Amino acid sequence: MQISVCQRHIFSVLKLSFLIIFIALSCCAQVNTAPNPISEASGQSDSALLEYYFRTGNYPAVSDTRLGRECRVFHPELMDDGRHPIVIWGNGTYTSPASYRSMLEHWASHGMVVVAAMTPNAGTGREMGGCLDDILDENTRDGSIFQNKLMPLRVAVAGHSQGGGGAIMLGQDLRVTTVIAIQPYVTGRGHEPSAWQSQQGALLLLSGAEDYTAPPTEQQQPVFDAAEVPVTWLTLRGASHLAPMYTGGSYLGPVTAWLRWYLRNDSQAAALFEGSRCVLCQDPRWEVRIK
Repeated sequence: MQISVCQRHIFSVLKLSFLIIFIALSCCAQVNTAPNPISEASGQSDSALLEYYFRTGNYPAVSDTRLGRECRVFHPELMDDGRHPIVIWGNGTYTSPASYRSMLEHWASHGMVVVAAMTPNAGTGREMGGCLDDILDENTRDGSIFQNKLMPLRVAVAGHSQGGGGAIMLGQDLRVTTVIAIQPYVTGRGHEPSAWQSQQGALLLLSGAEDYTAPPTEQQQPVFDAAEVPVTWLTLRGASHLAPMYTGGSYLGPVTAWLRWYLRNDSQAAALFEGSRCVLCQDPRWEVRIK
C-alpha cells in the first residue's frame, strides 16, 4: 500500500508530538526525583532530625564574593531565580567574617545568601544595615550575579557578641523577618536598649552557660524580658563565649534549622523549637525558654 505525501506529513507530526511528550515526561521525572530537604528530614528520630541541620545543604558548592568595600557575601555557586533568602551577619568585637567562615558557608549551602559586614565593631547595626541595602540593590541591578536571585521579603539578621547586639539593633527594620542573636553583648558598644521592645520579627536568643564575657543574666535576660515579639531563648550548658566561632559548634544545627523554618518554610525544622515534640526542649544540653 502506498502512503501519500499528506499521510507521511501526518505520521511525521504524530512522531514529533510523541517525542515532545516523552521529553516532557522525562524532565518531570527528573524534577520529581530531586532531593527534597524537608521530606528527607521528616519521620526521623529526634537526634537524627537535629543532626540533619548540621549536614551540608543542597547547594554544596559555595562562593565568596566581595560587595563593595564593606560587605562579603557567601552564596551558592549556582543560584536559582528568586529562590534565595538573605542573611545579614555581624561579627564579634575585633573579628571578621573569616572568624565565622565555616558557619556562614554552611548557611549558604542551605540556599541562603549570607552578607557579612566587614566591620569589627557591629554594635550599632549601621554597617549591617548598609549591607542589607547593598544586597537588595544587587537583586535589581542589571548584570549583577544576584539579579533576580533573591527573596527580598525573607531577611534574617544574625550576629555574635557585639554583632549579636547589632543584629538586635537592625531587627527594628521593617524589612527584617527574624533576628538571631548569639551571645549578644547589649551594654555599650553603640547598642540602644530601646531596640529590645522594637523588634519586627521573631527573635532567637542564644547563650552560653559558661559565658563570662556576655553573661546570660546580664546580657540576654533583659532582652528576653523586654521583647514584645515571640522569643525562643536557648542556653547551651558548658559553653563559653568563644563556642560559636569558626564552625558554629553546637549552635550550628539549631541556628540553621531556625533559618530554614523562618526563611524557607521548613515545617520539620519547627519541631526543634515548638509543639509537643520540641526536640531541643528534651535535649539535656540545652535550657529552653519560650515566650
